Amino acid sequence: MIENFKLHVFRVVADTLSFSKAAEELQLTQPAVTSQVRTLEEGLGIALFDRVGRNAKLTPAGTTLLQYVRQIETLTNEAIAALAPFGVQEGAELNIGASHTIGVYLLPKLLPQILREWPKLRIHVMTGSSSEVLNALVNHQTSIGLIEAPAHRPDLKIERFFDDELCLILPPNHRWAKKPILRAAEIVQEPVLLREAGSGMRRFVEEYLEKNGVLRQQLHTTVDMNSTEAIISAVEAGLGIGFVPVMAVDKALKMGSVRVIPLENGPIRRELSIALLGGPINGGPIKELLDLLRSLSLVPKAKSKAKRSTSAKEMSL
Repeated sequence: MIENFKLHVFRVVADTLSFSKAAEELQLTQPAVTSQVRTLEEGLGIALFDRVGRNAKLTPAGTTLLQYVRQIETLTNEAIAALAPFGVQEGAELNIGASHTIGVYLLPKLLPQILREWPKLRIHVMTGSSSEVLNALVNHQTSIGLIEAPAHRPDLKIERFFDDELCLILPPNHRWAKKPILRAAEIVQEPVLLREAGSGMRRFVEEYLEKNGVLRQQLHTTVDMNSTEAIISAVEAGLGIGFVPVMAVDKALKMGSVRVIPLENGPIRRELSIALLGGPINGGPIKELLDLLRSLSLVPKAKSKAKRSTSAKEMSL
């Protein structure tokens, strides 16, 4: 009997045609991915890939198997989605995977509405990177994924539900606090606080800077942070200027501990997306959450936070 996990590993390798890329997506080591595929091939007695250096190419047998694996995944996803409405009983659970910004700043505003409708429901929220969220979804550890980075996954339904914004914050007594707009070229003059290398948020910031003539090598980034809250705290402490999501700075702006300064050719926008397994969603808590996400009026509104300086964009639910 073929294990579902081996078929899943095979499908990811077949989609990427690279054992190293598949290992990164699956969050496994490359030898572990290779071992899973080799064991599958040995069990079937058929070669599924032709290896050419670091690349992989499907054999005719591999191409045939891939078609059936996609059907298996689709049917499994449809079955799980179809059963979801029957689970809202005593002890029923809703497992949500969410990237950090969504899990910390957006979901807490929506979940009370779901719990009012289903008071017996237990909700579990797993936060992580977008790739971690998607992997949890395809492994059926969560029922829905909410991600911050673009995703091209033929095995999932991806639906954009909002364009988030990243803003530049600085201490209220900073020499730039009263500037009406900041040019990207000026940012190299100050220590810049960013999320850790490899994070989606950092990639969006670096892409914006590169489009405006600033290379990442020119940035003075002596301190990296692995959370938005850490960046805000570091800016409040005067360690530098930092890039954070607009939805994360409302409290700091009200306290007057940071300022937001408009960017030349800004703002920096990124898509927030819903990721779902295949199959219909006929009702239940997931349908309620989807309706709430799709109906959000998250339109940033400019509100003055200083007498002469910046305007900050805040969300209204």
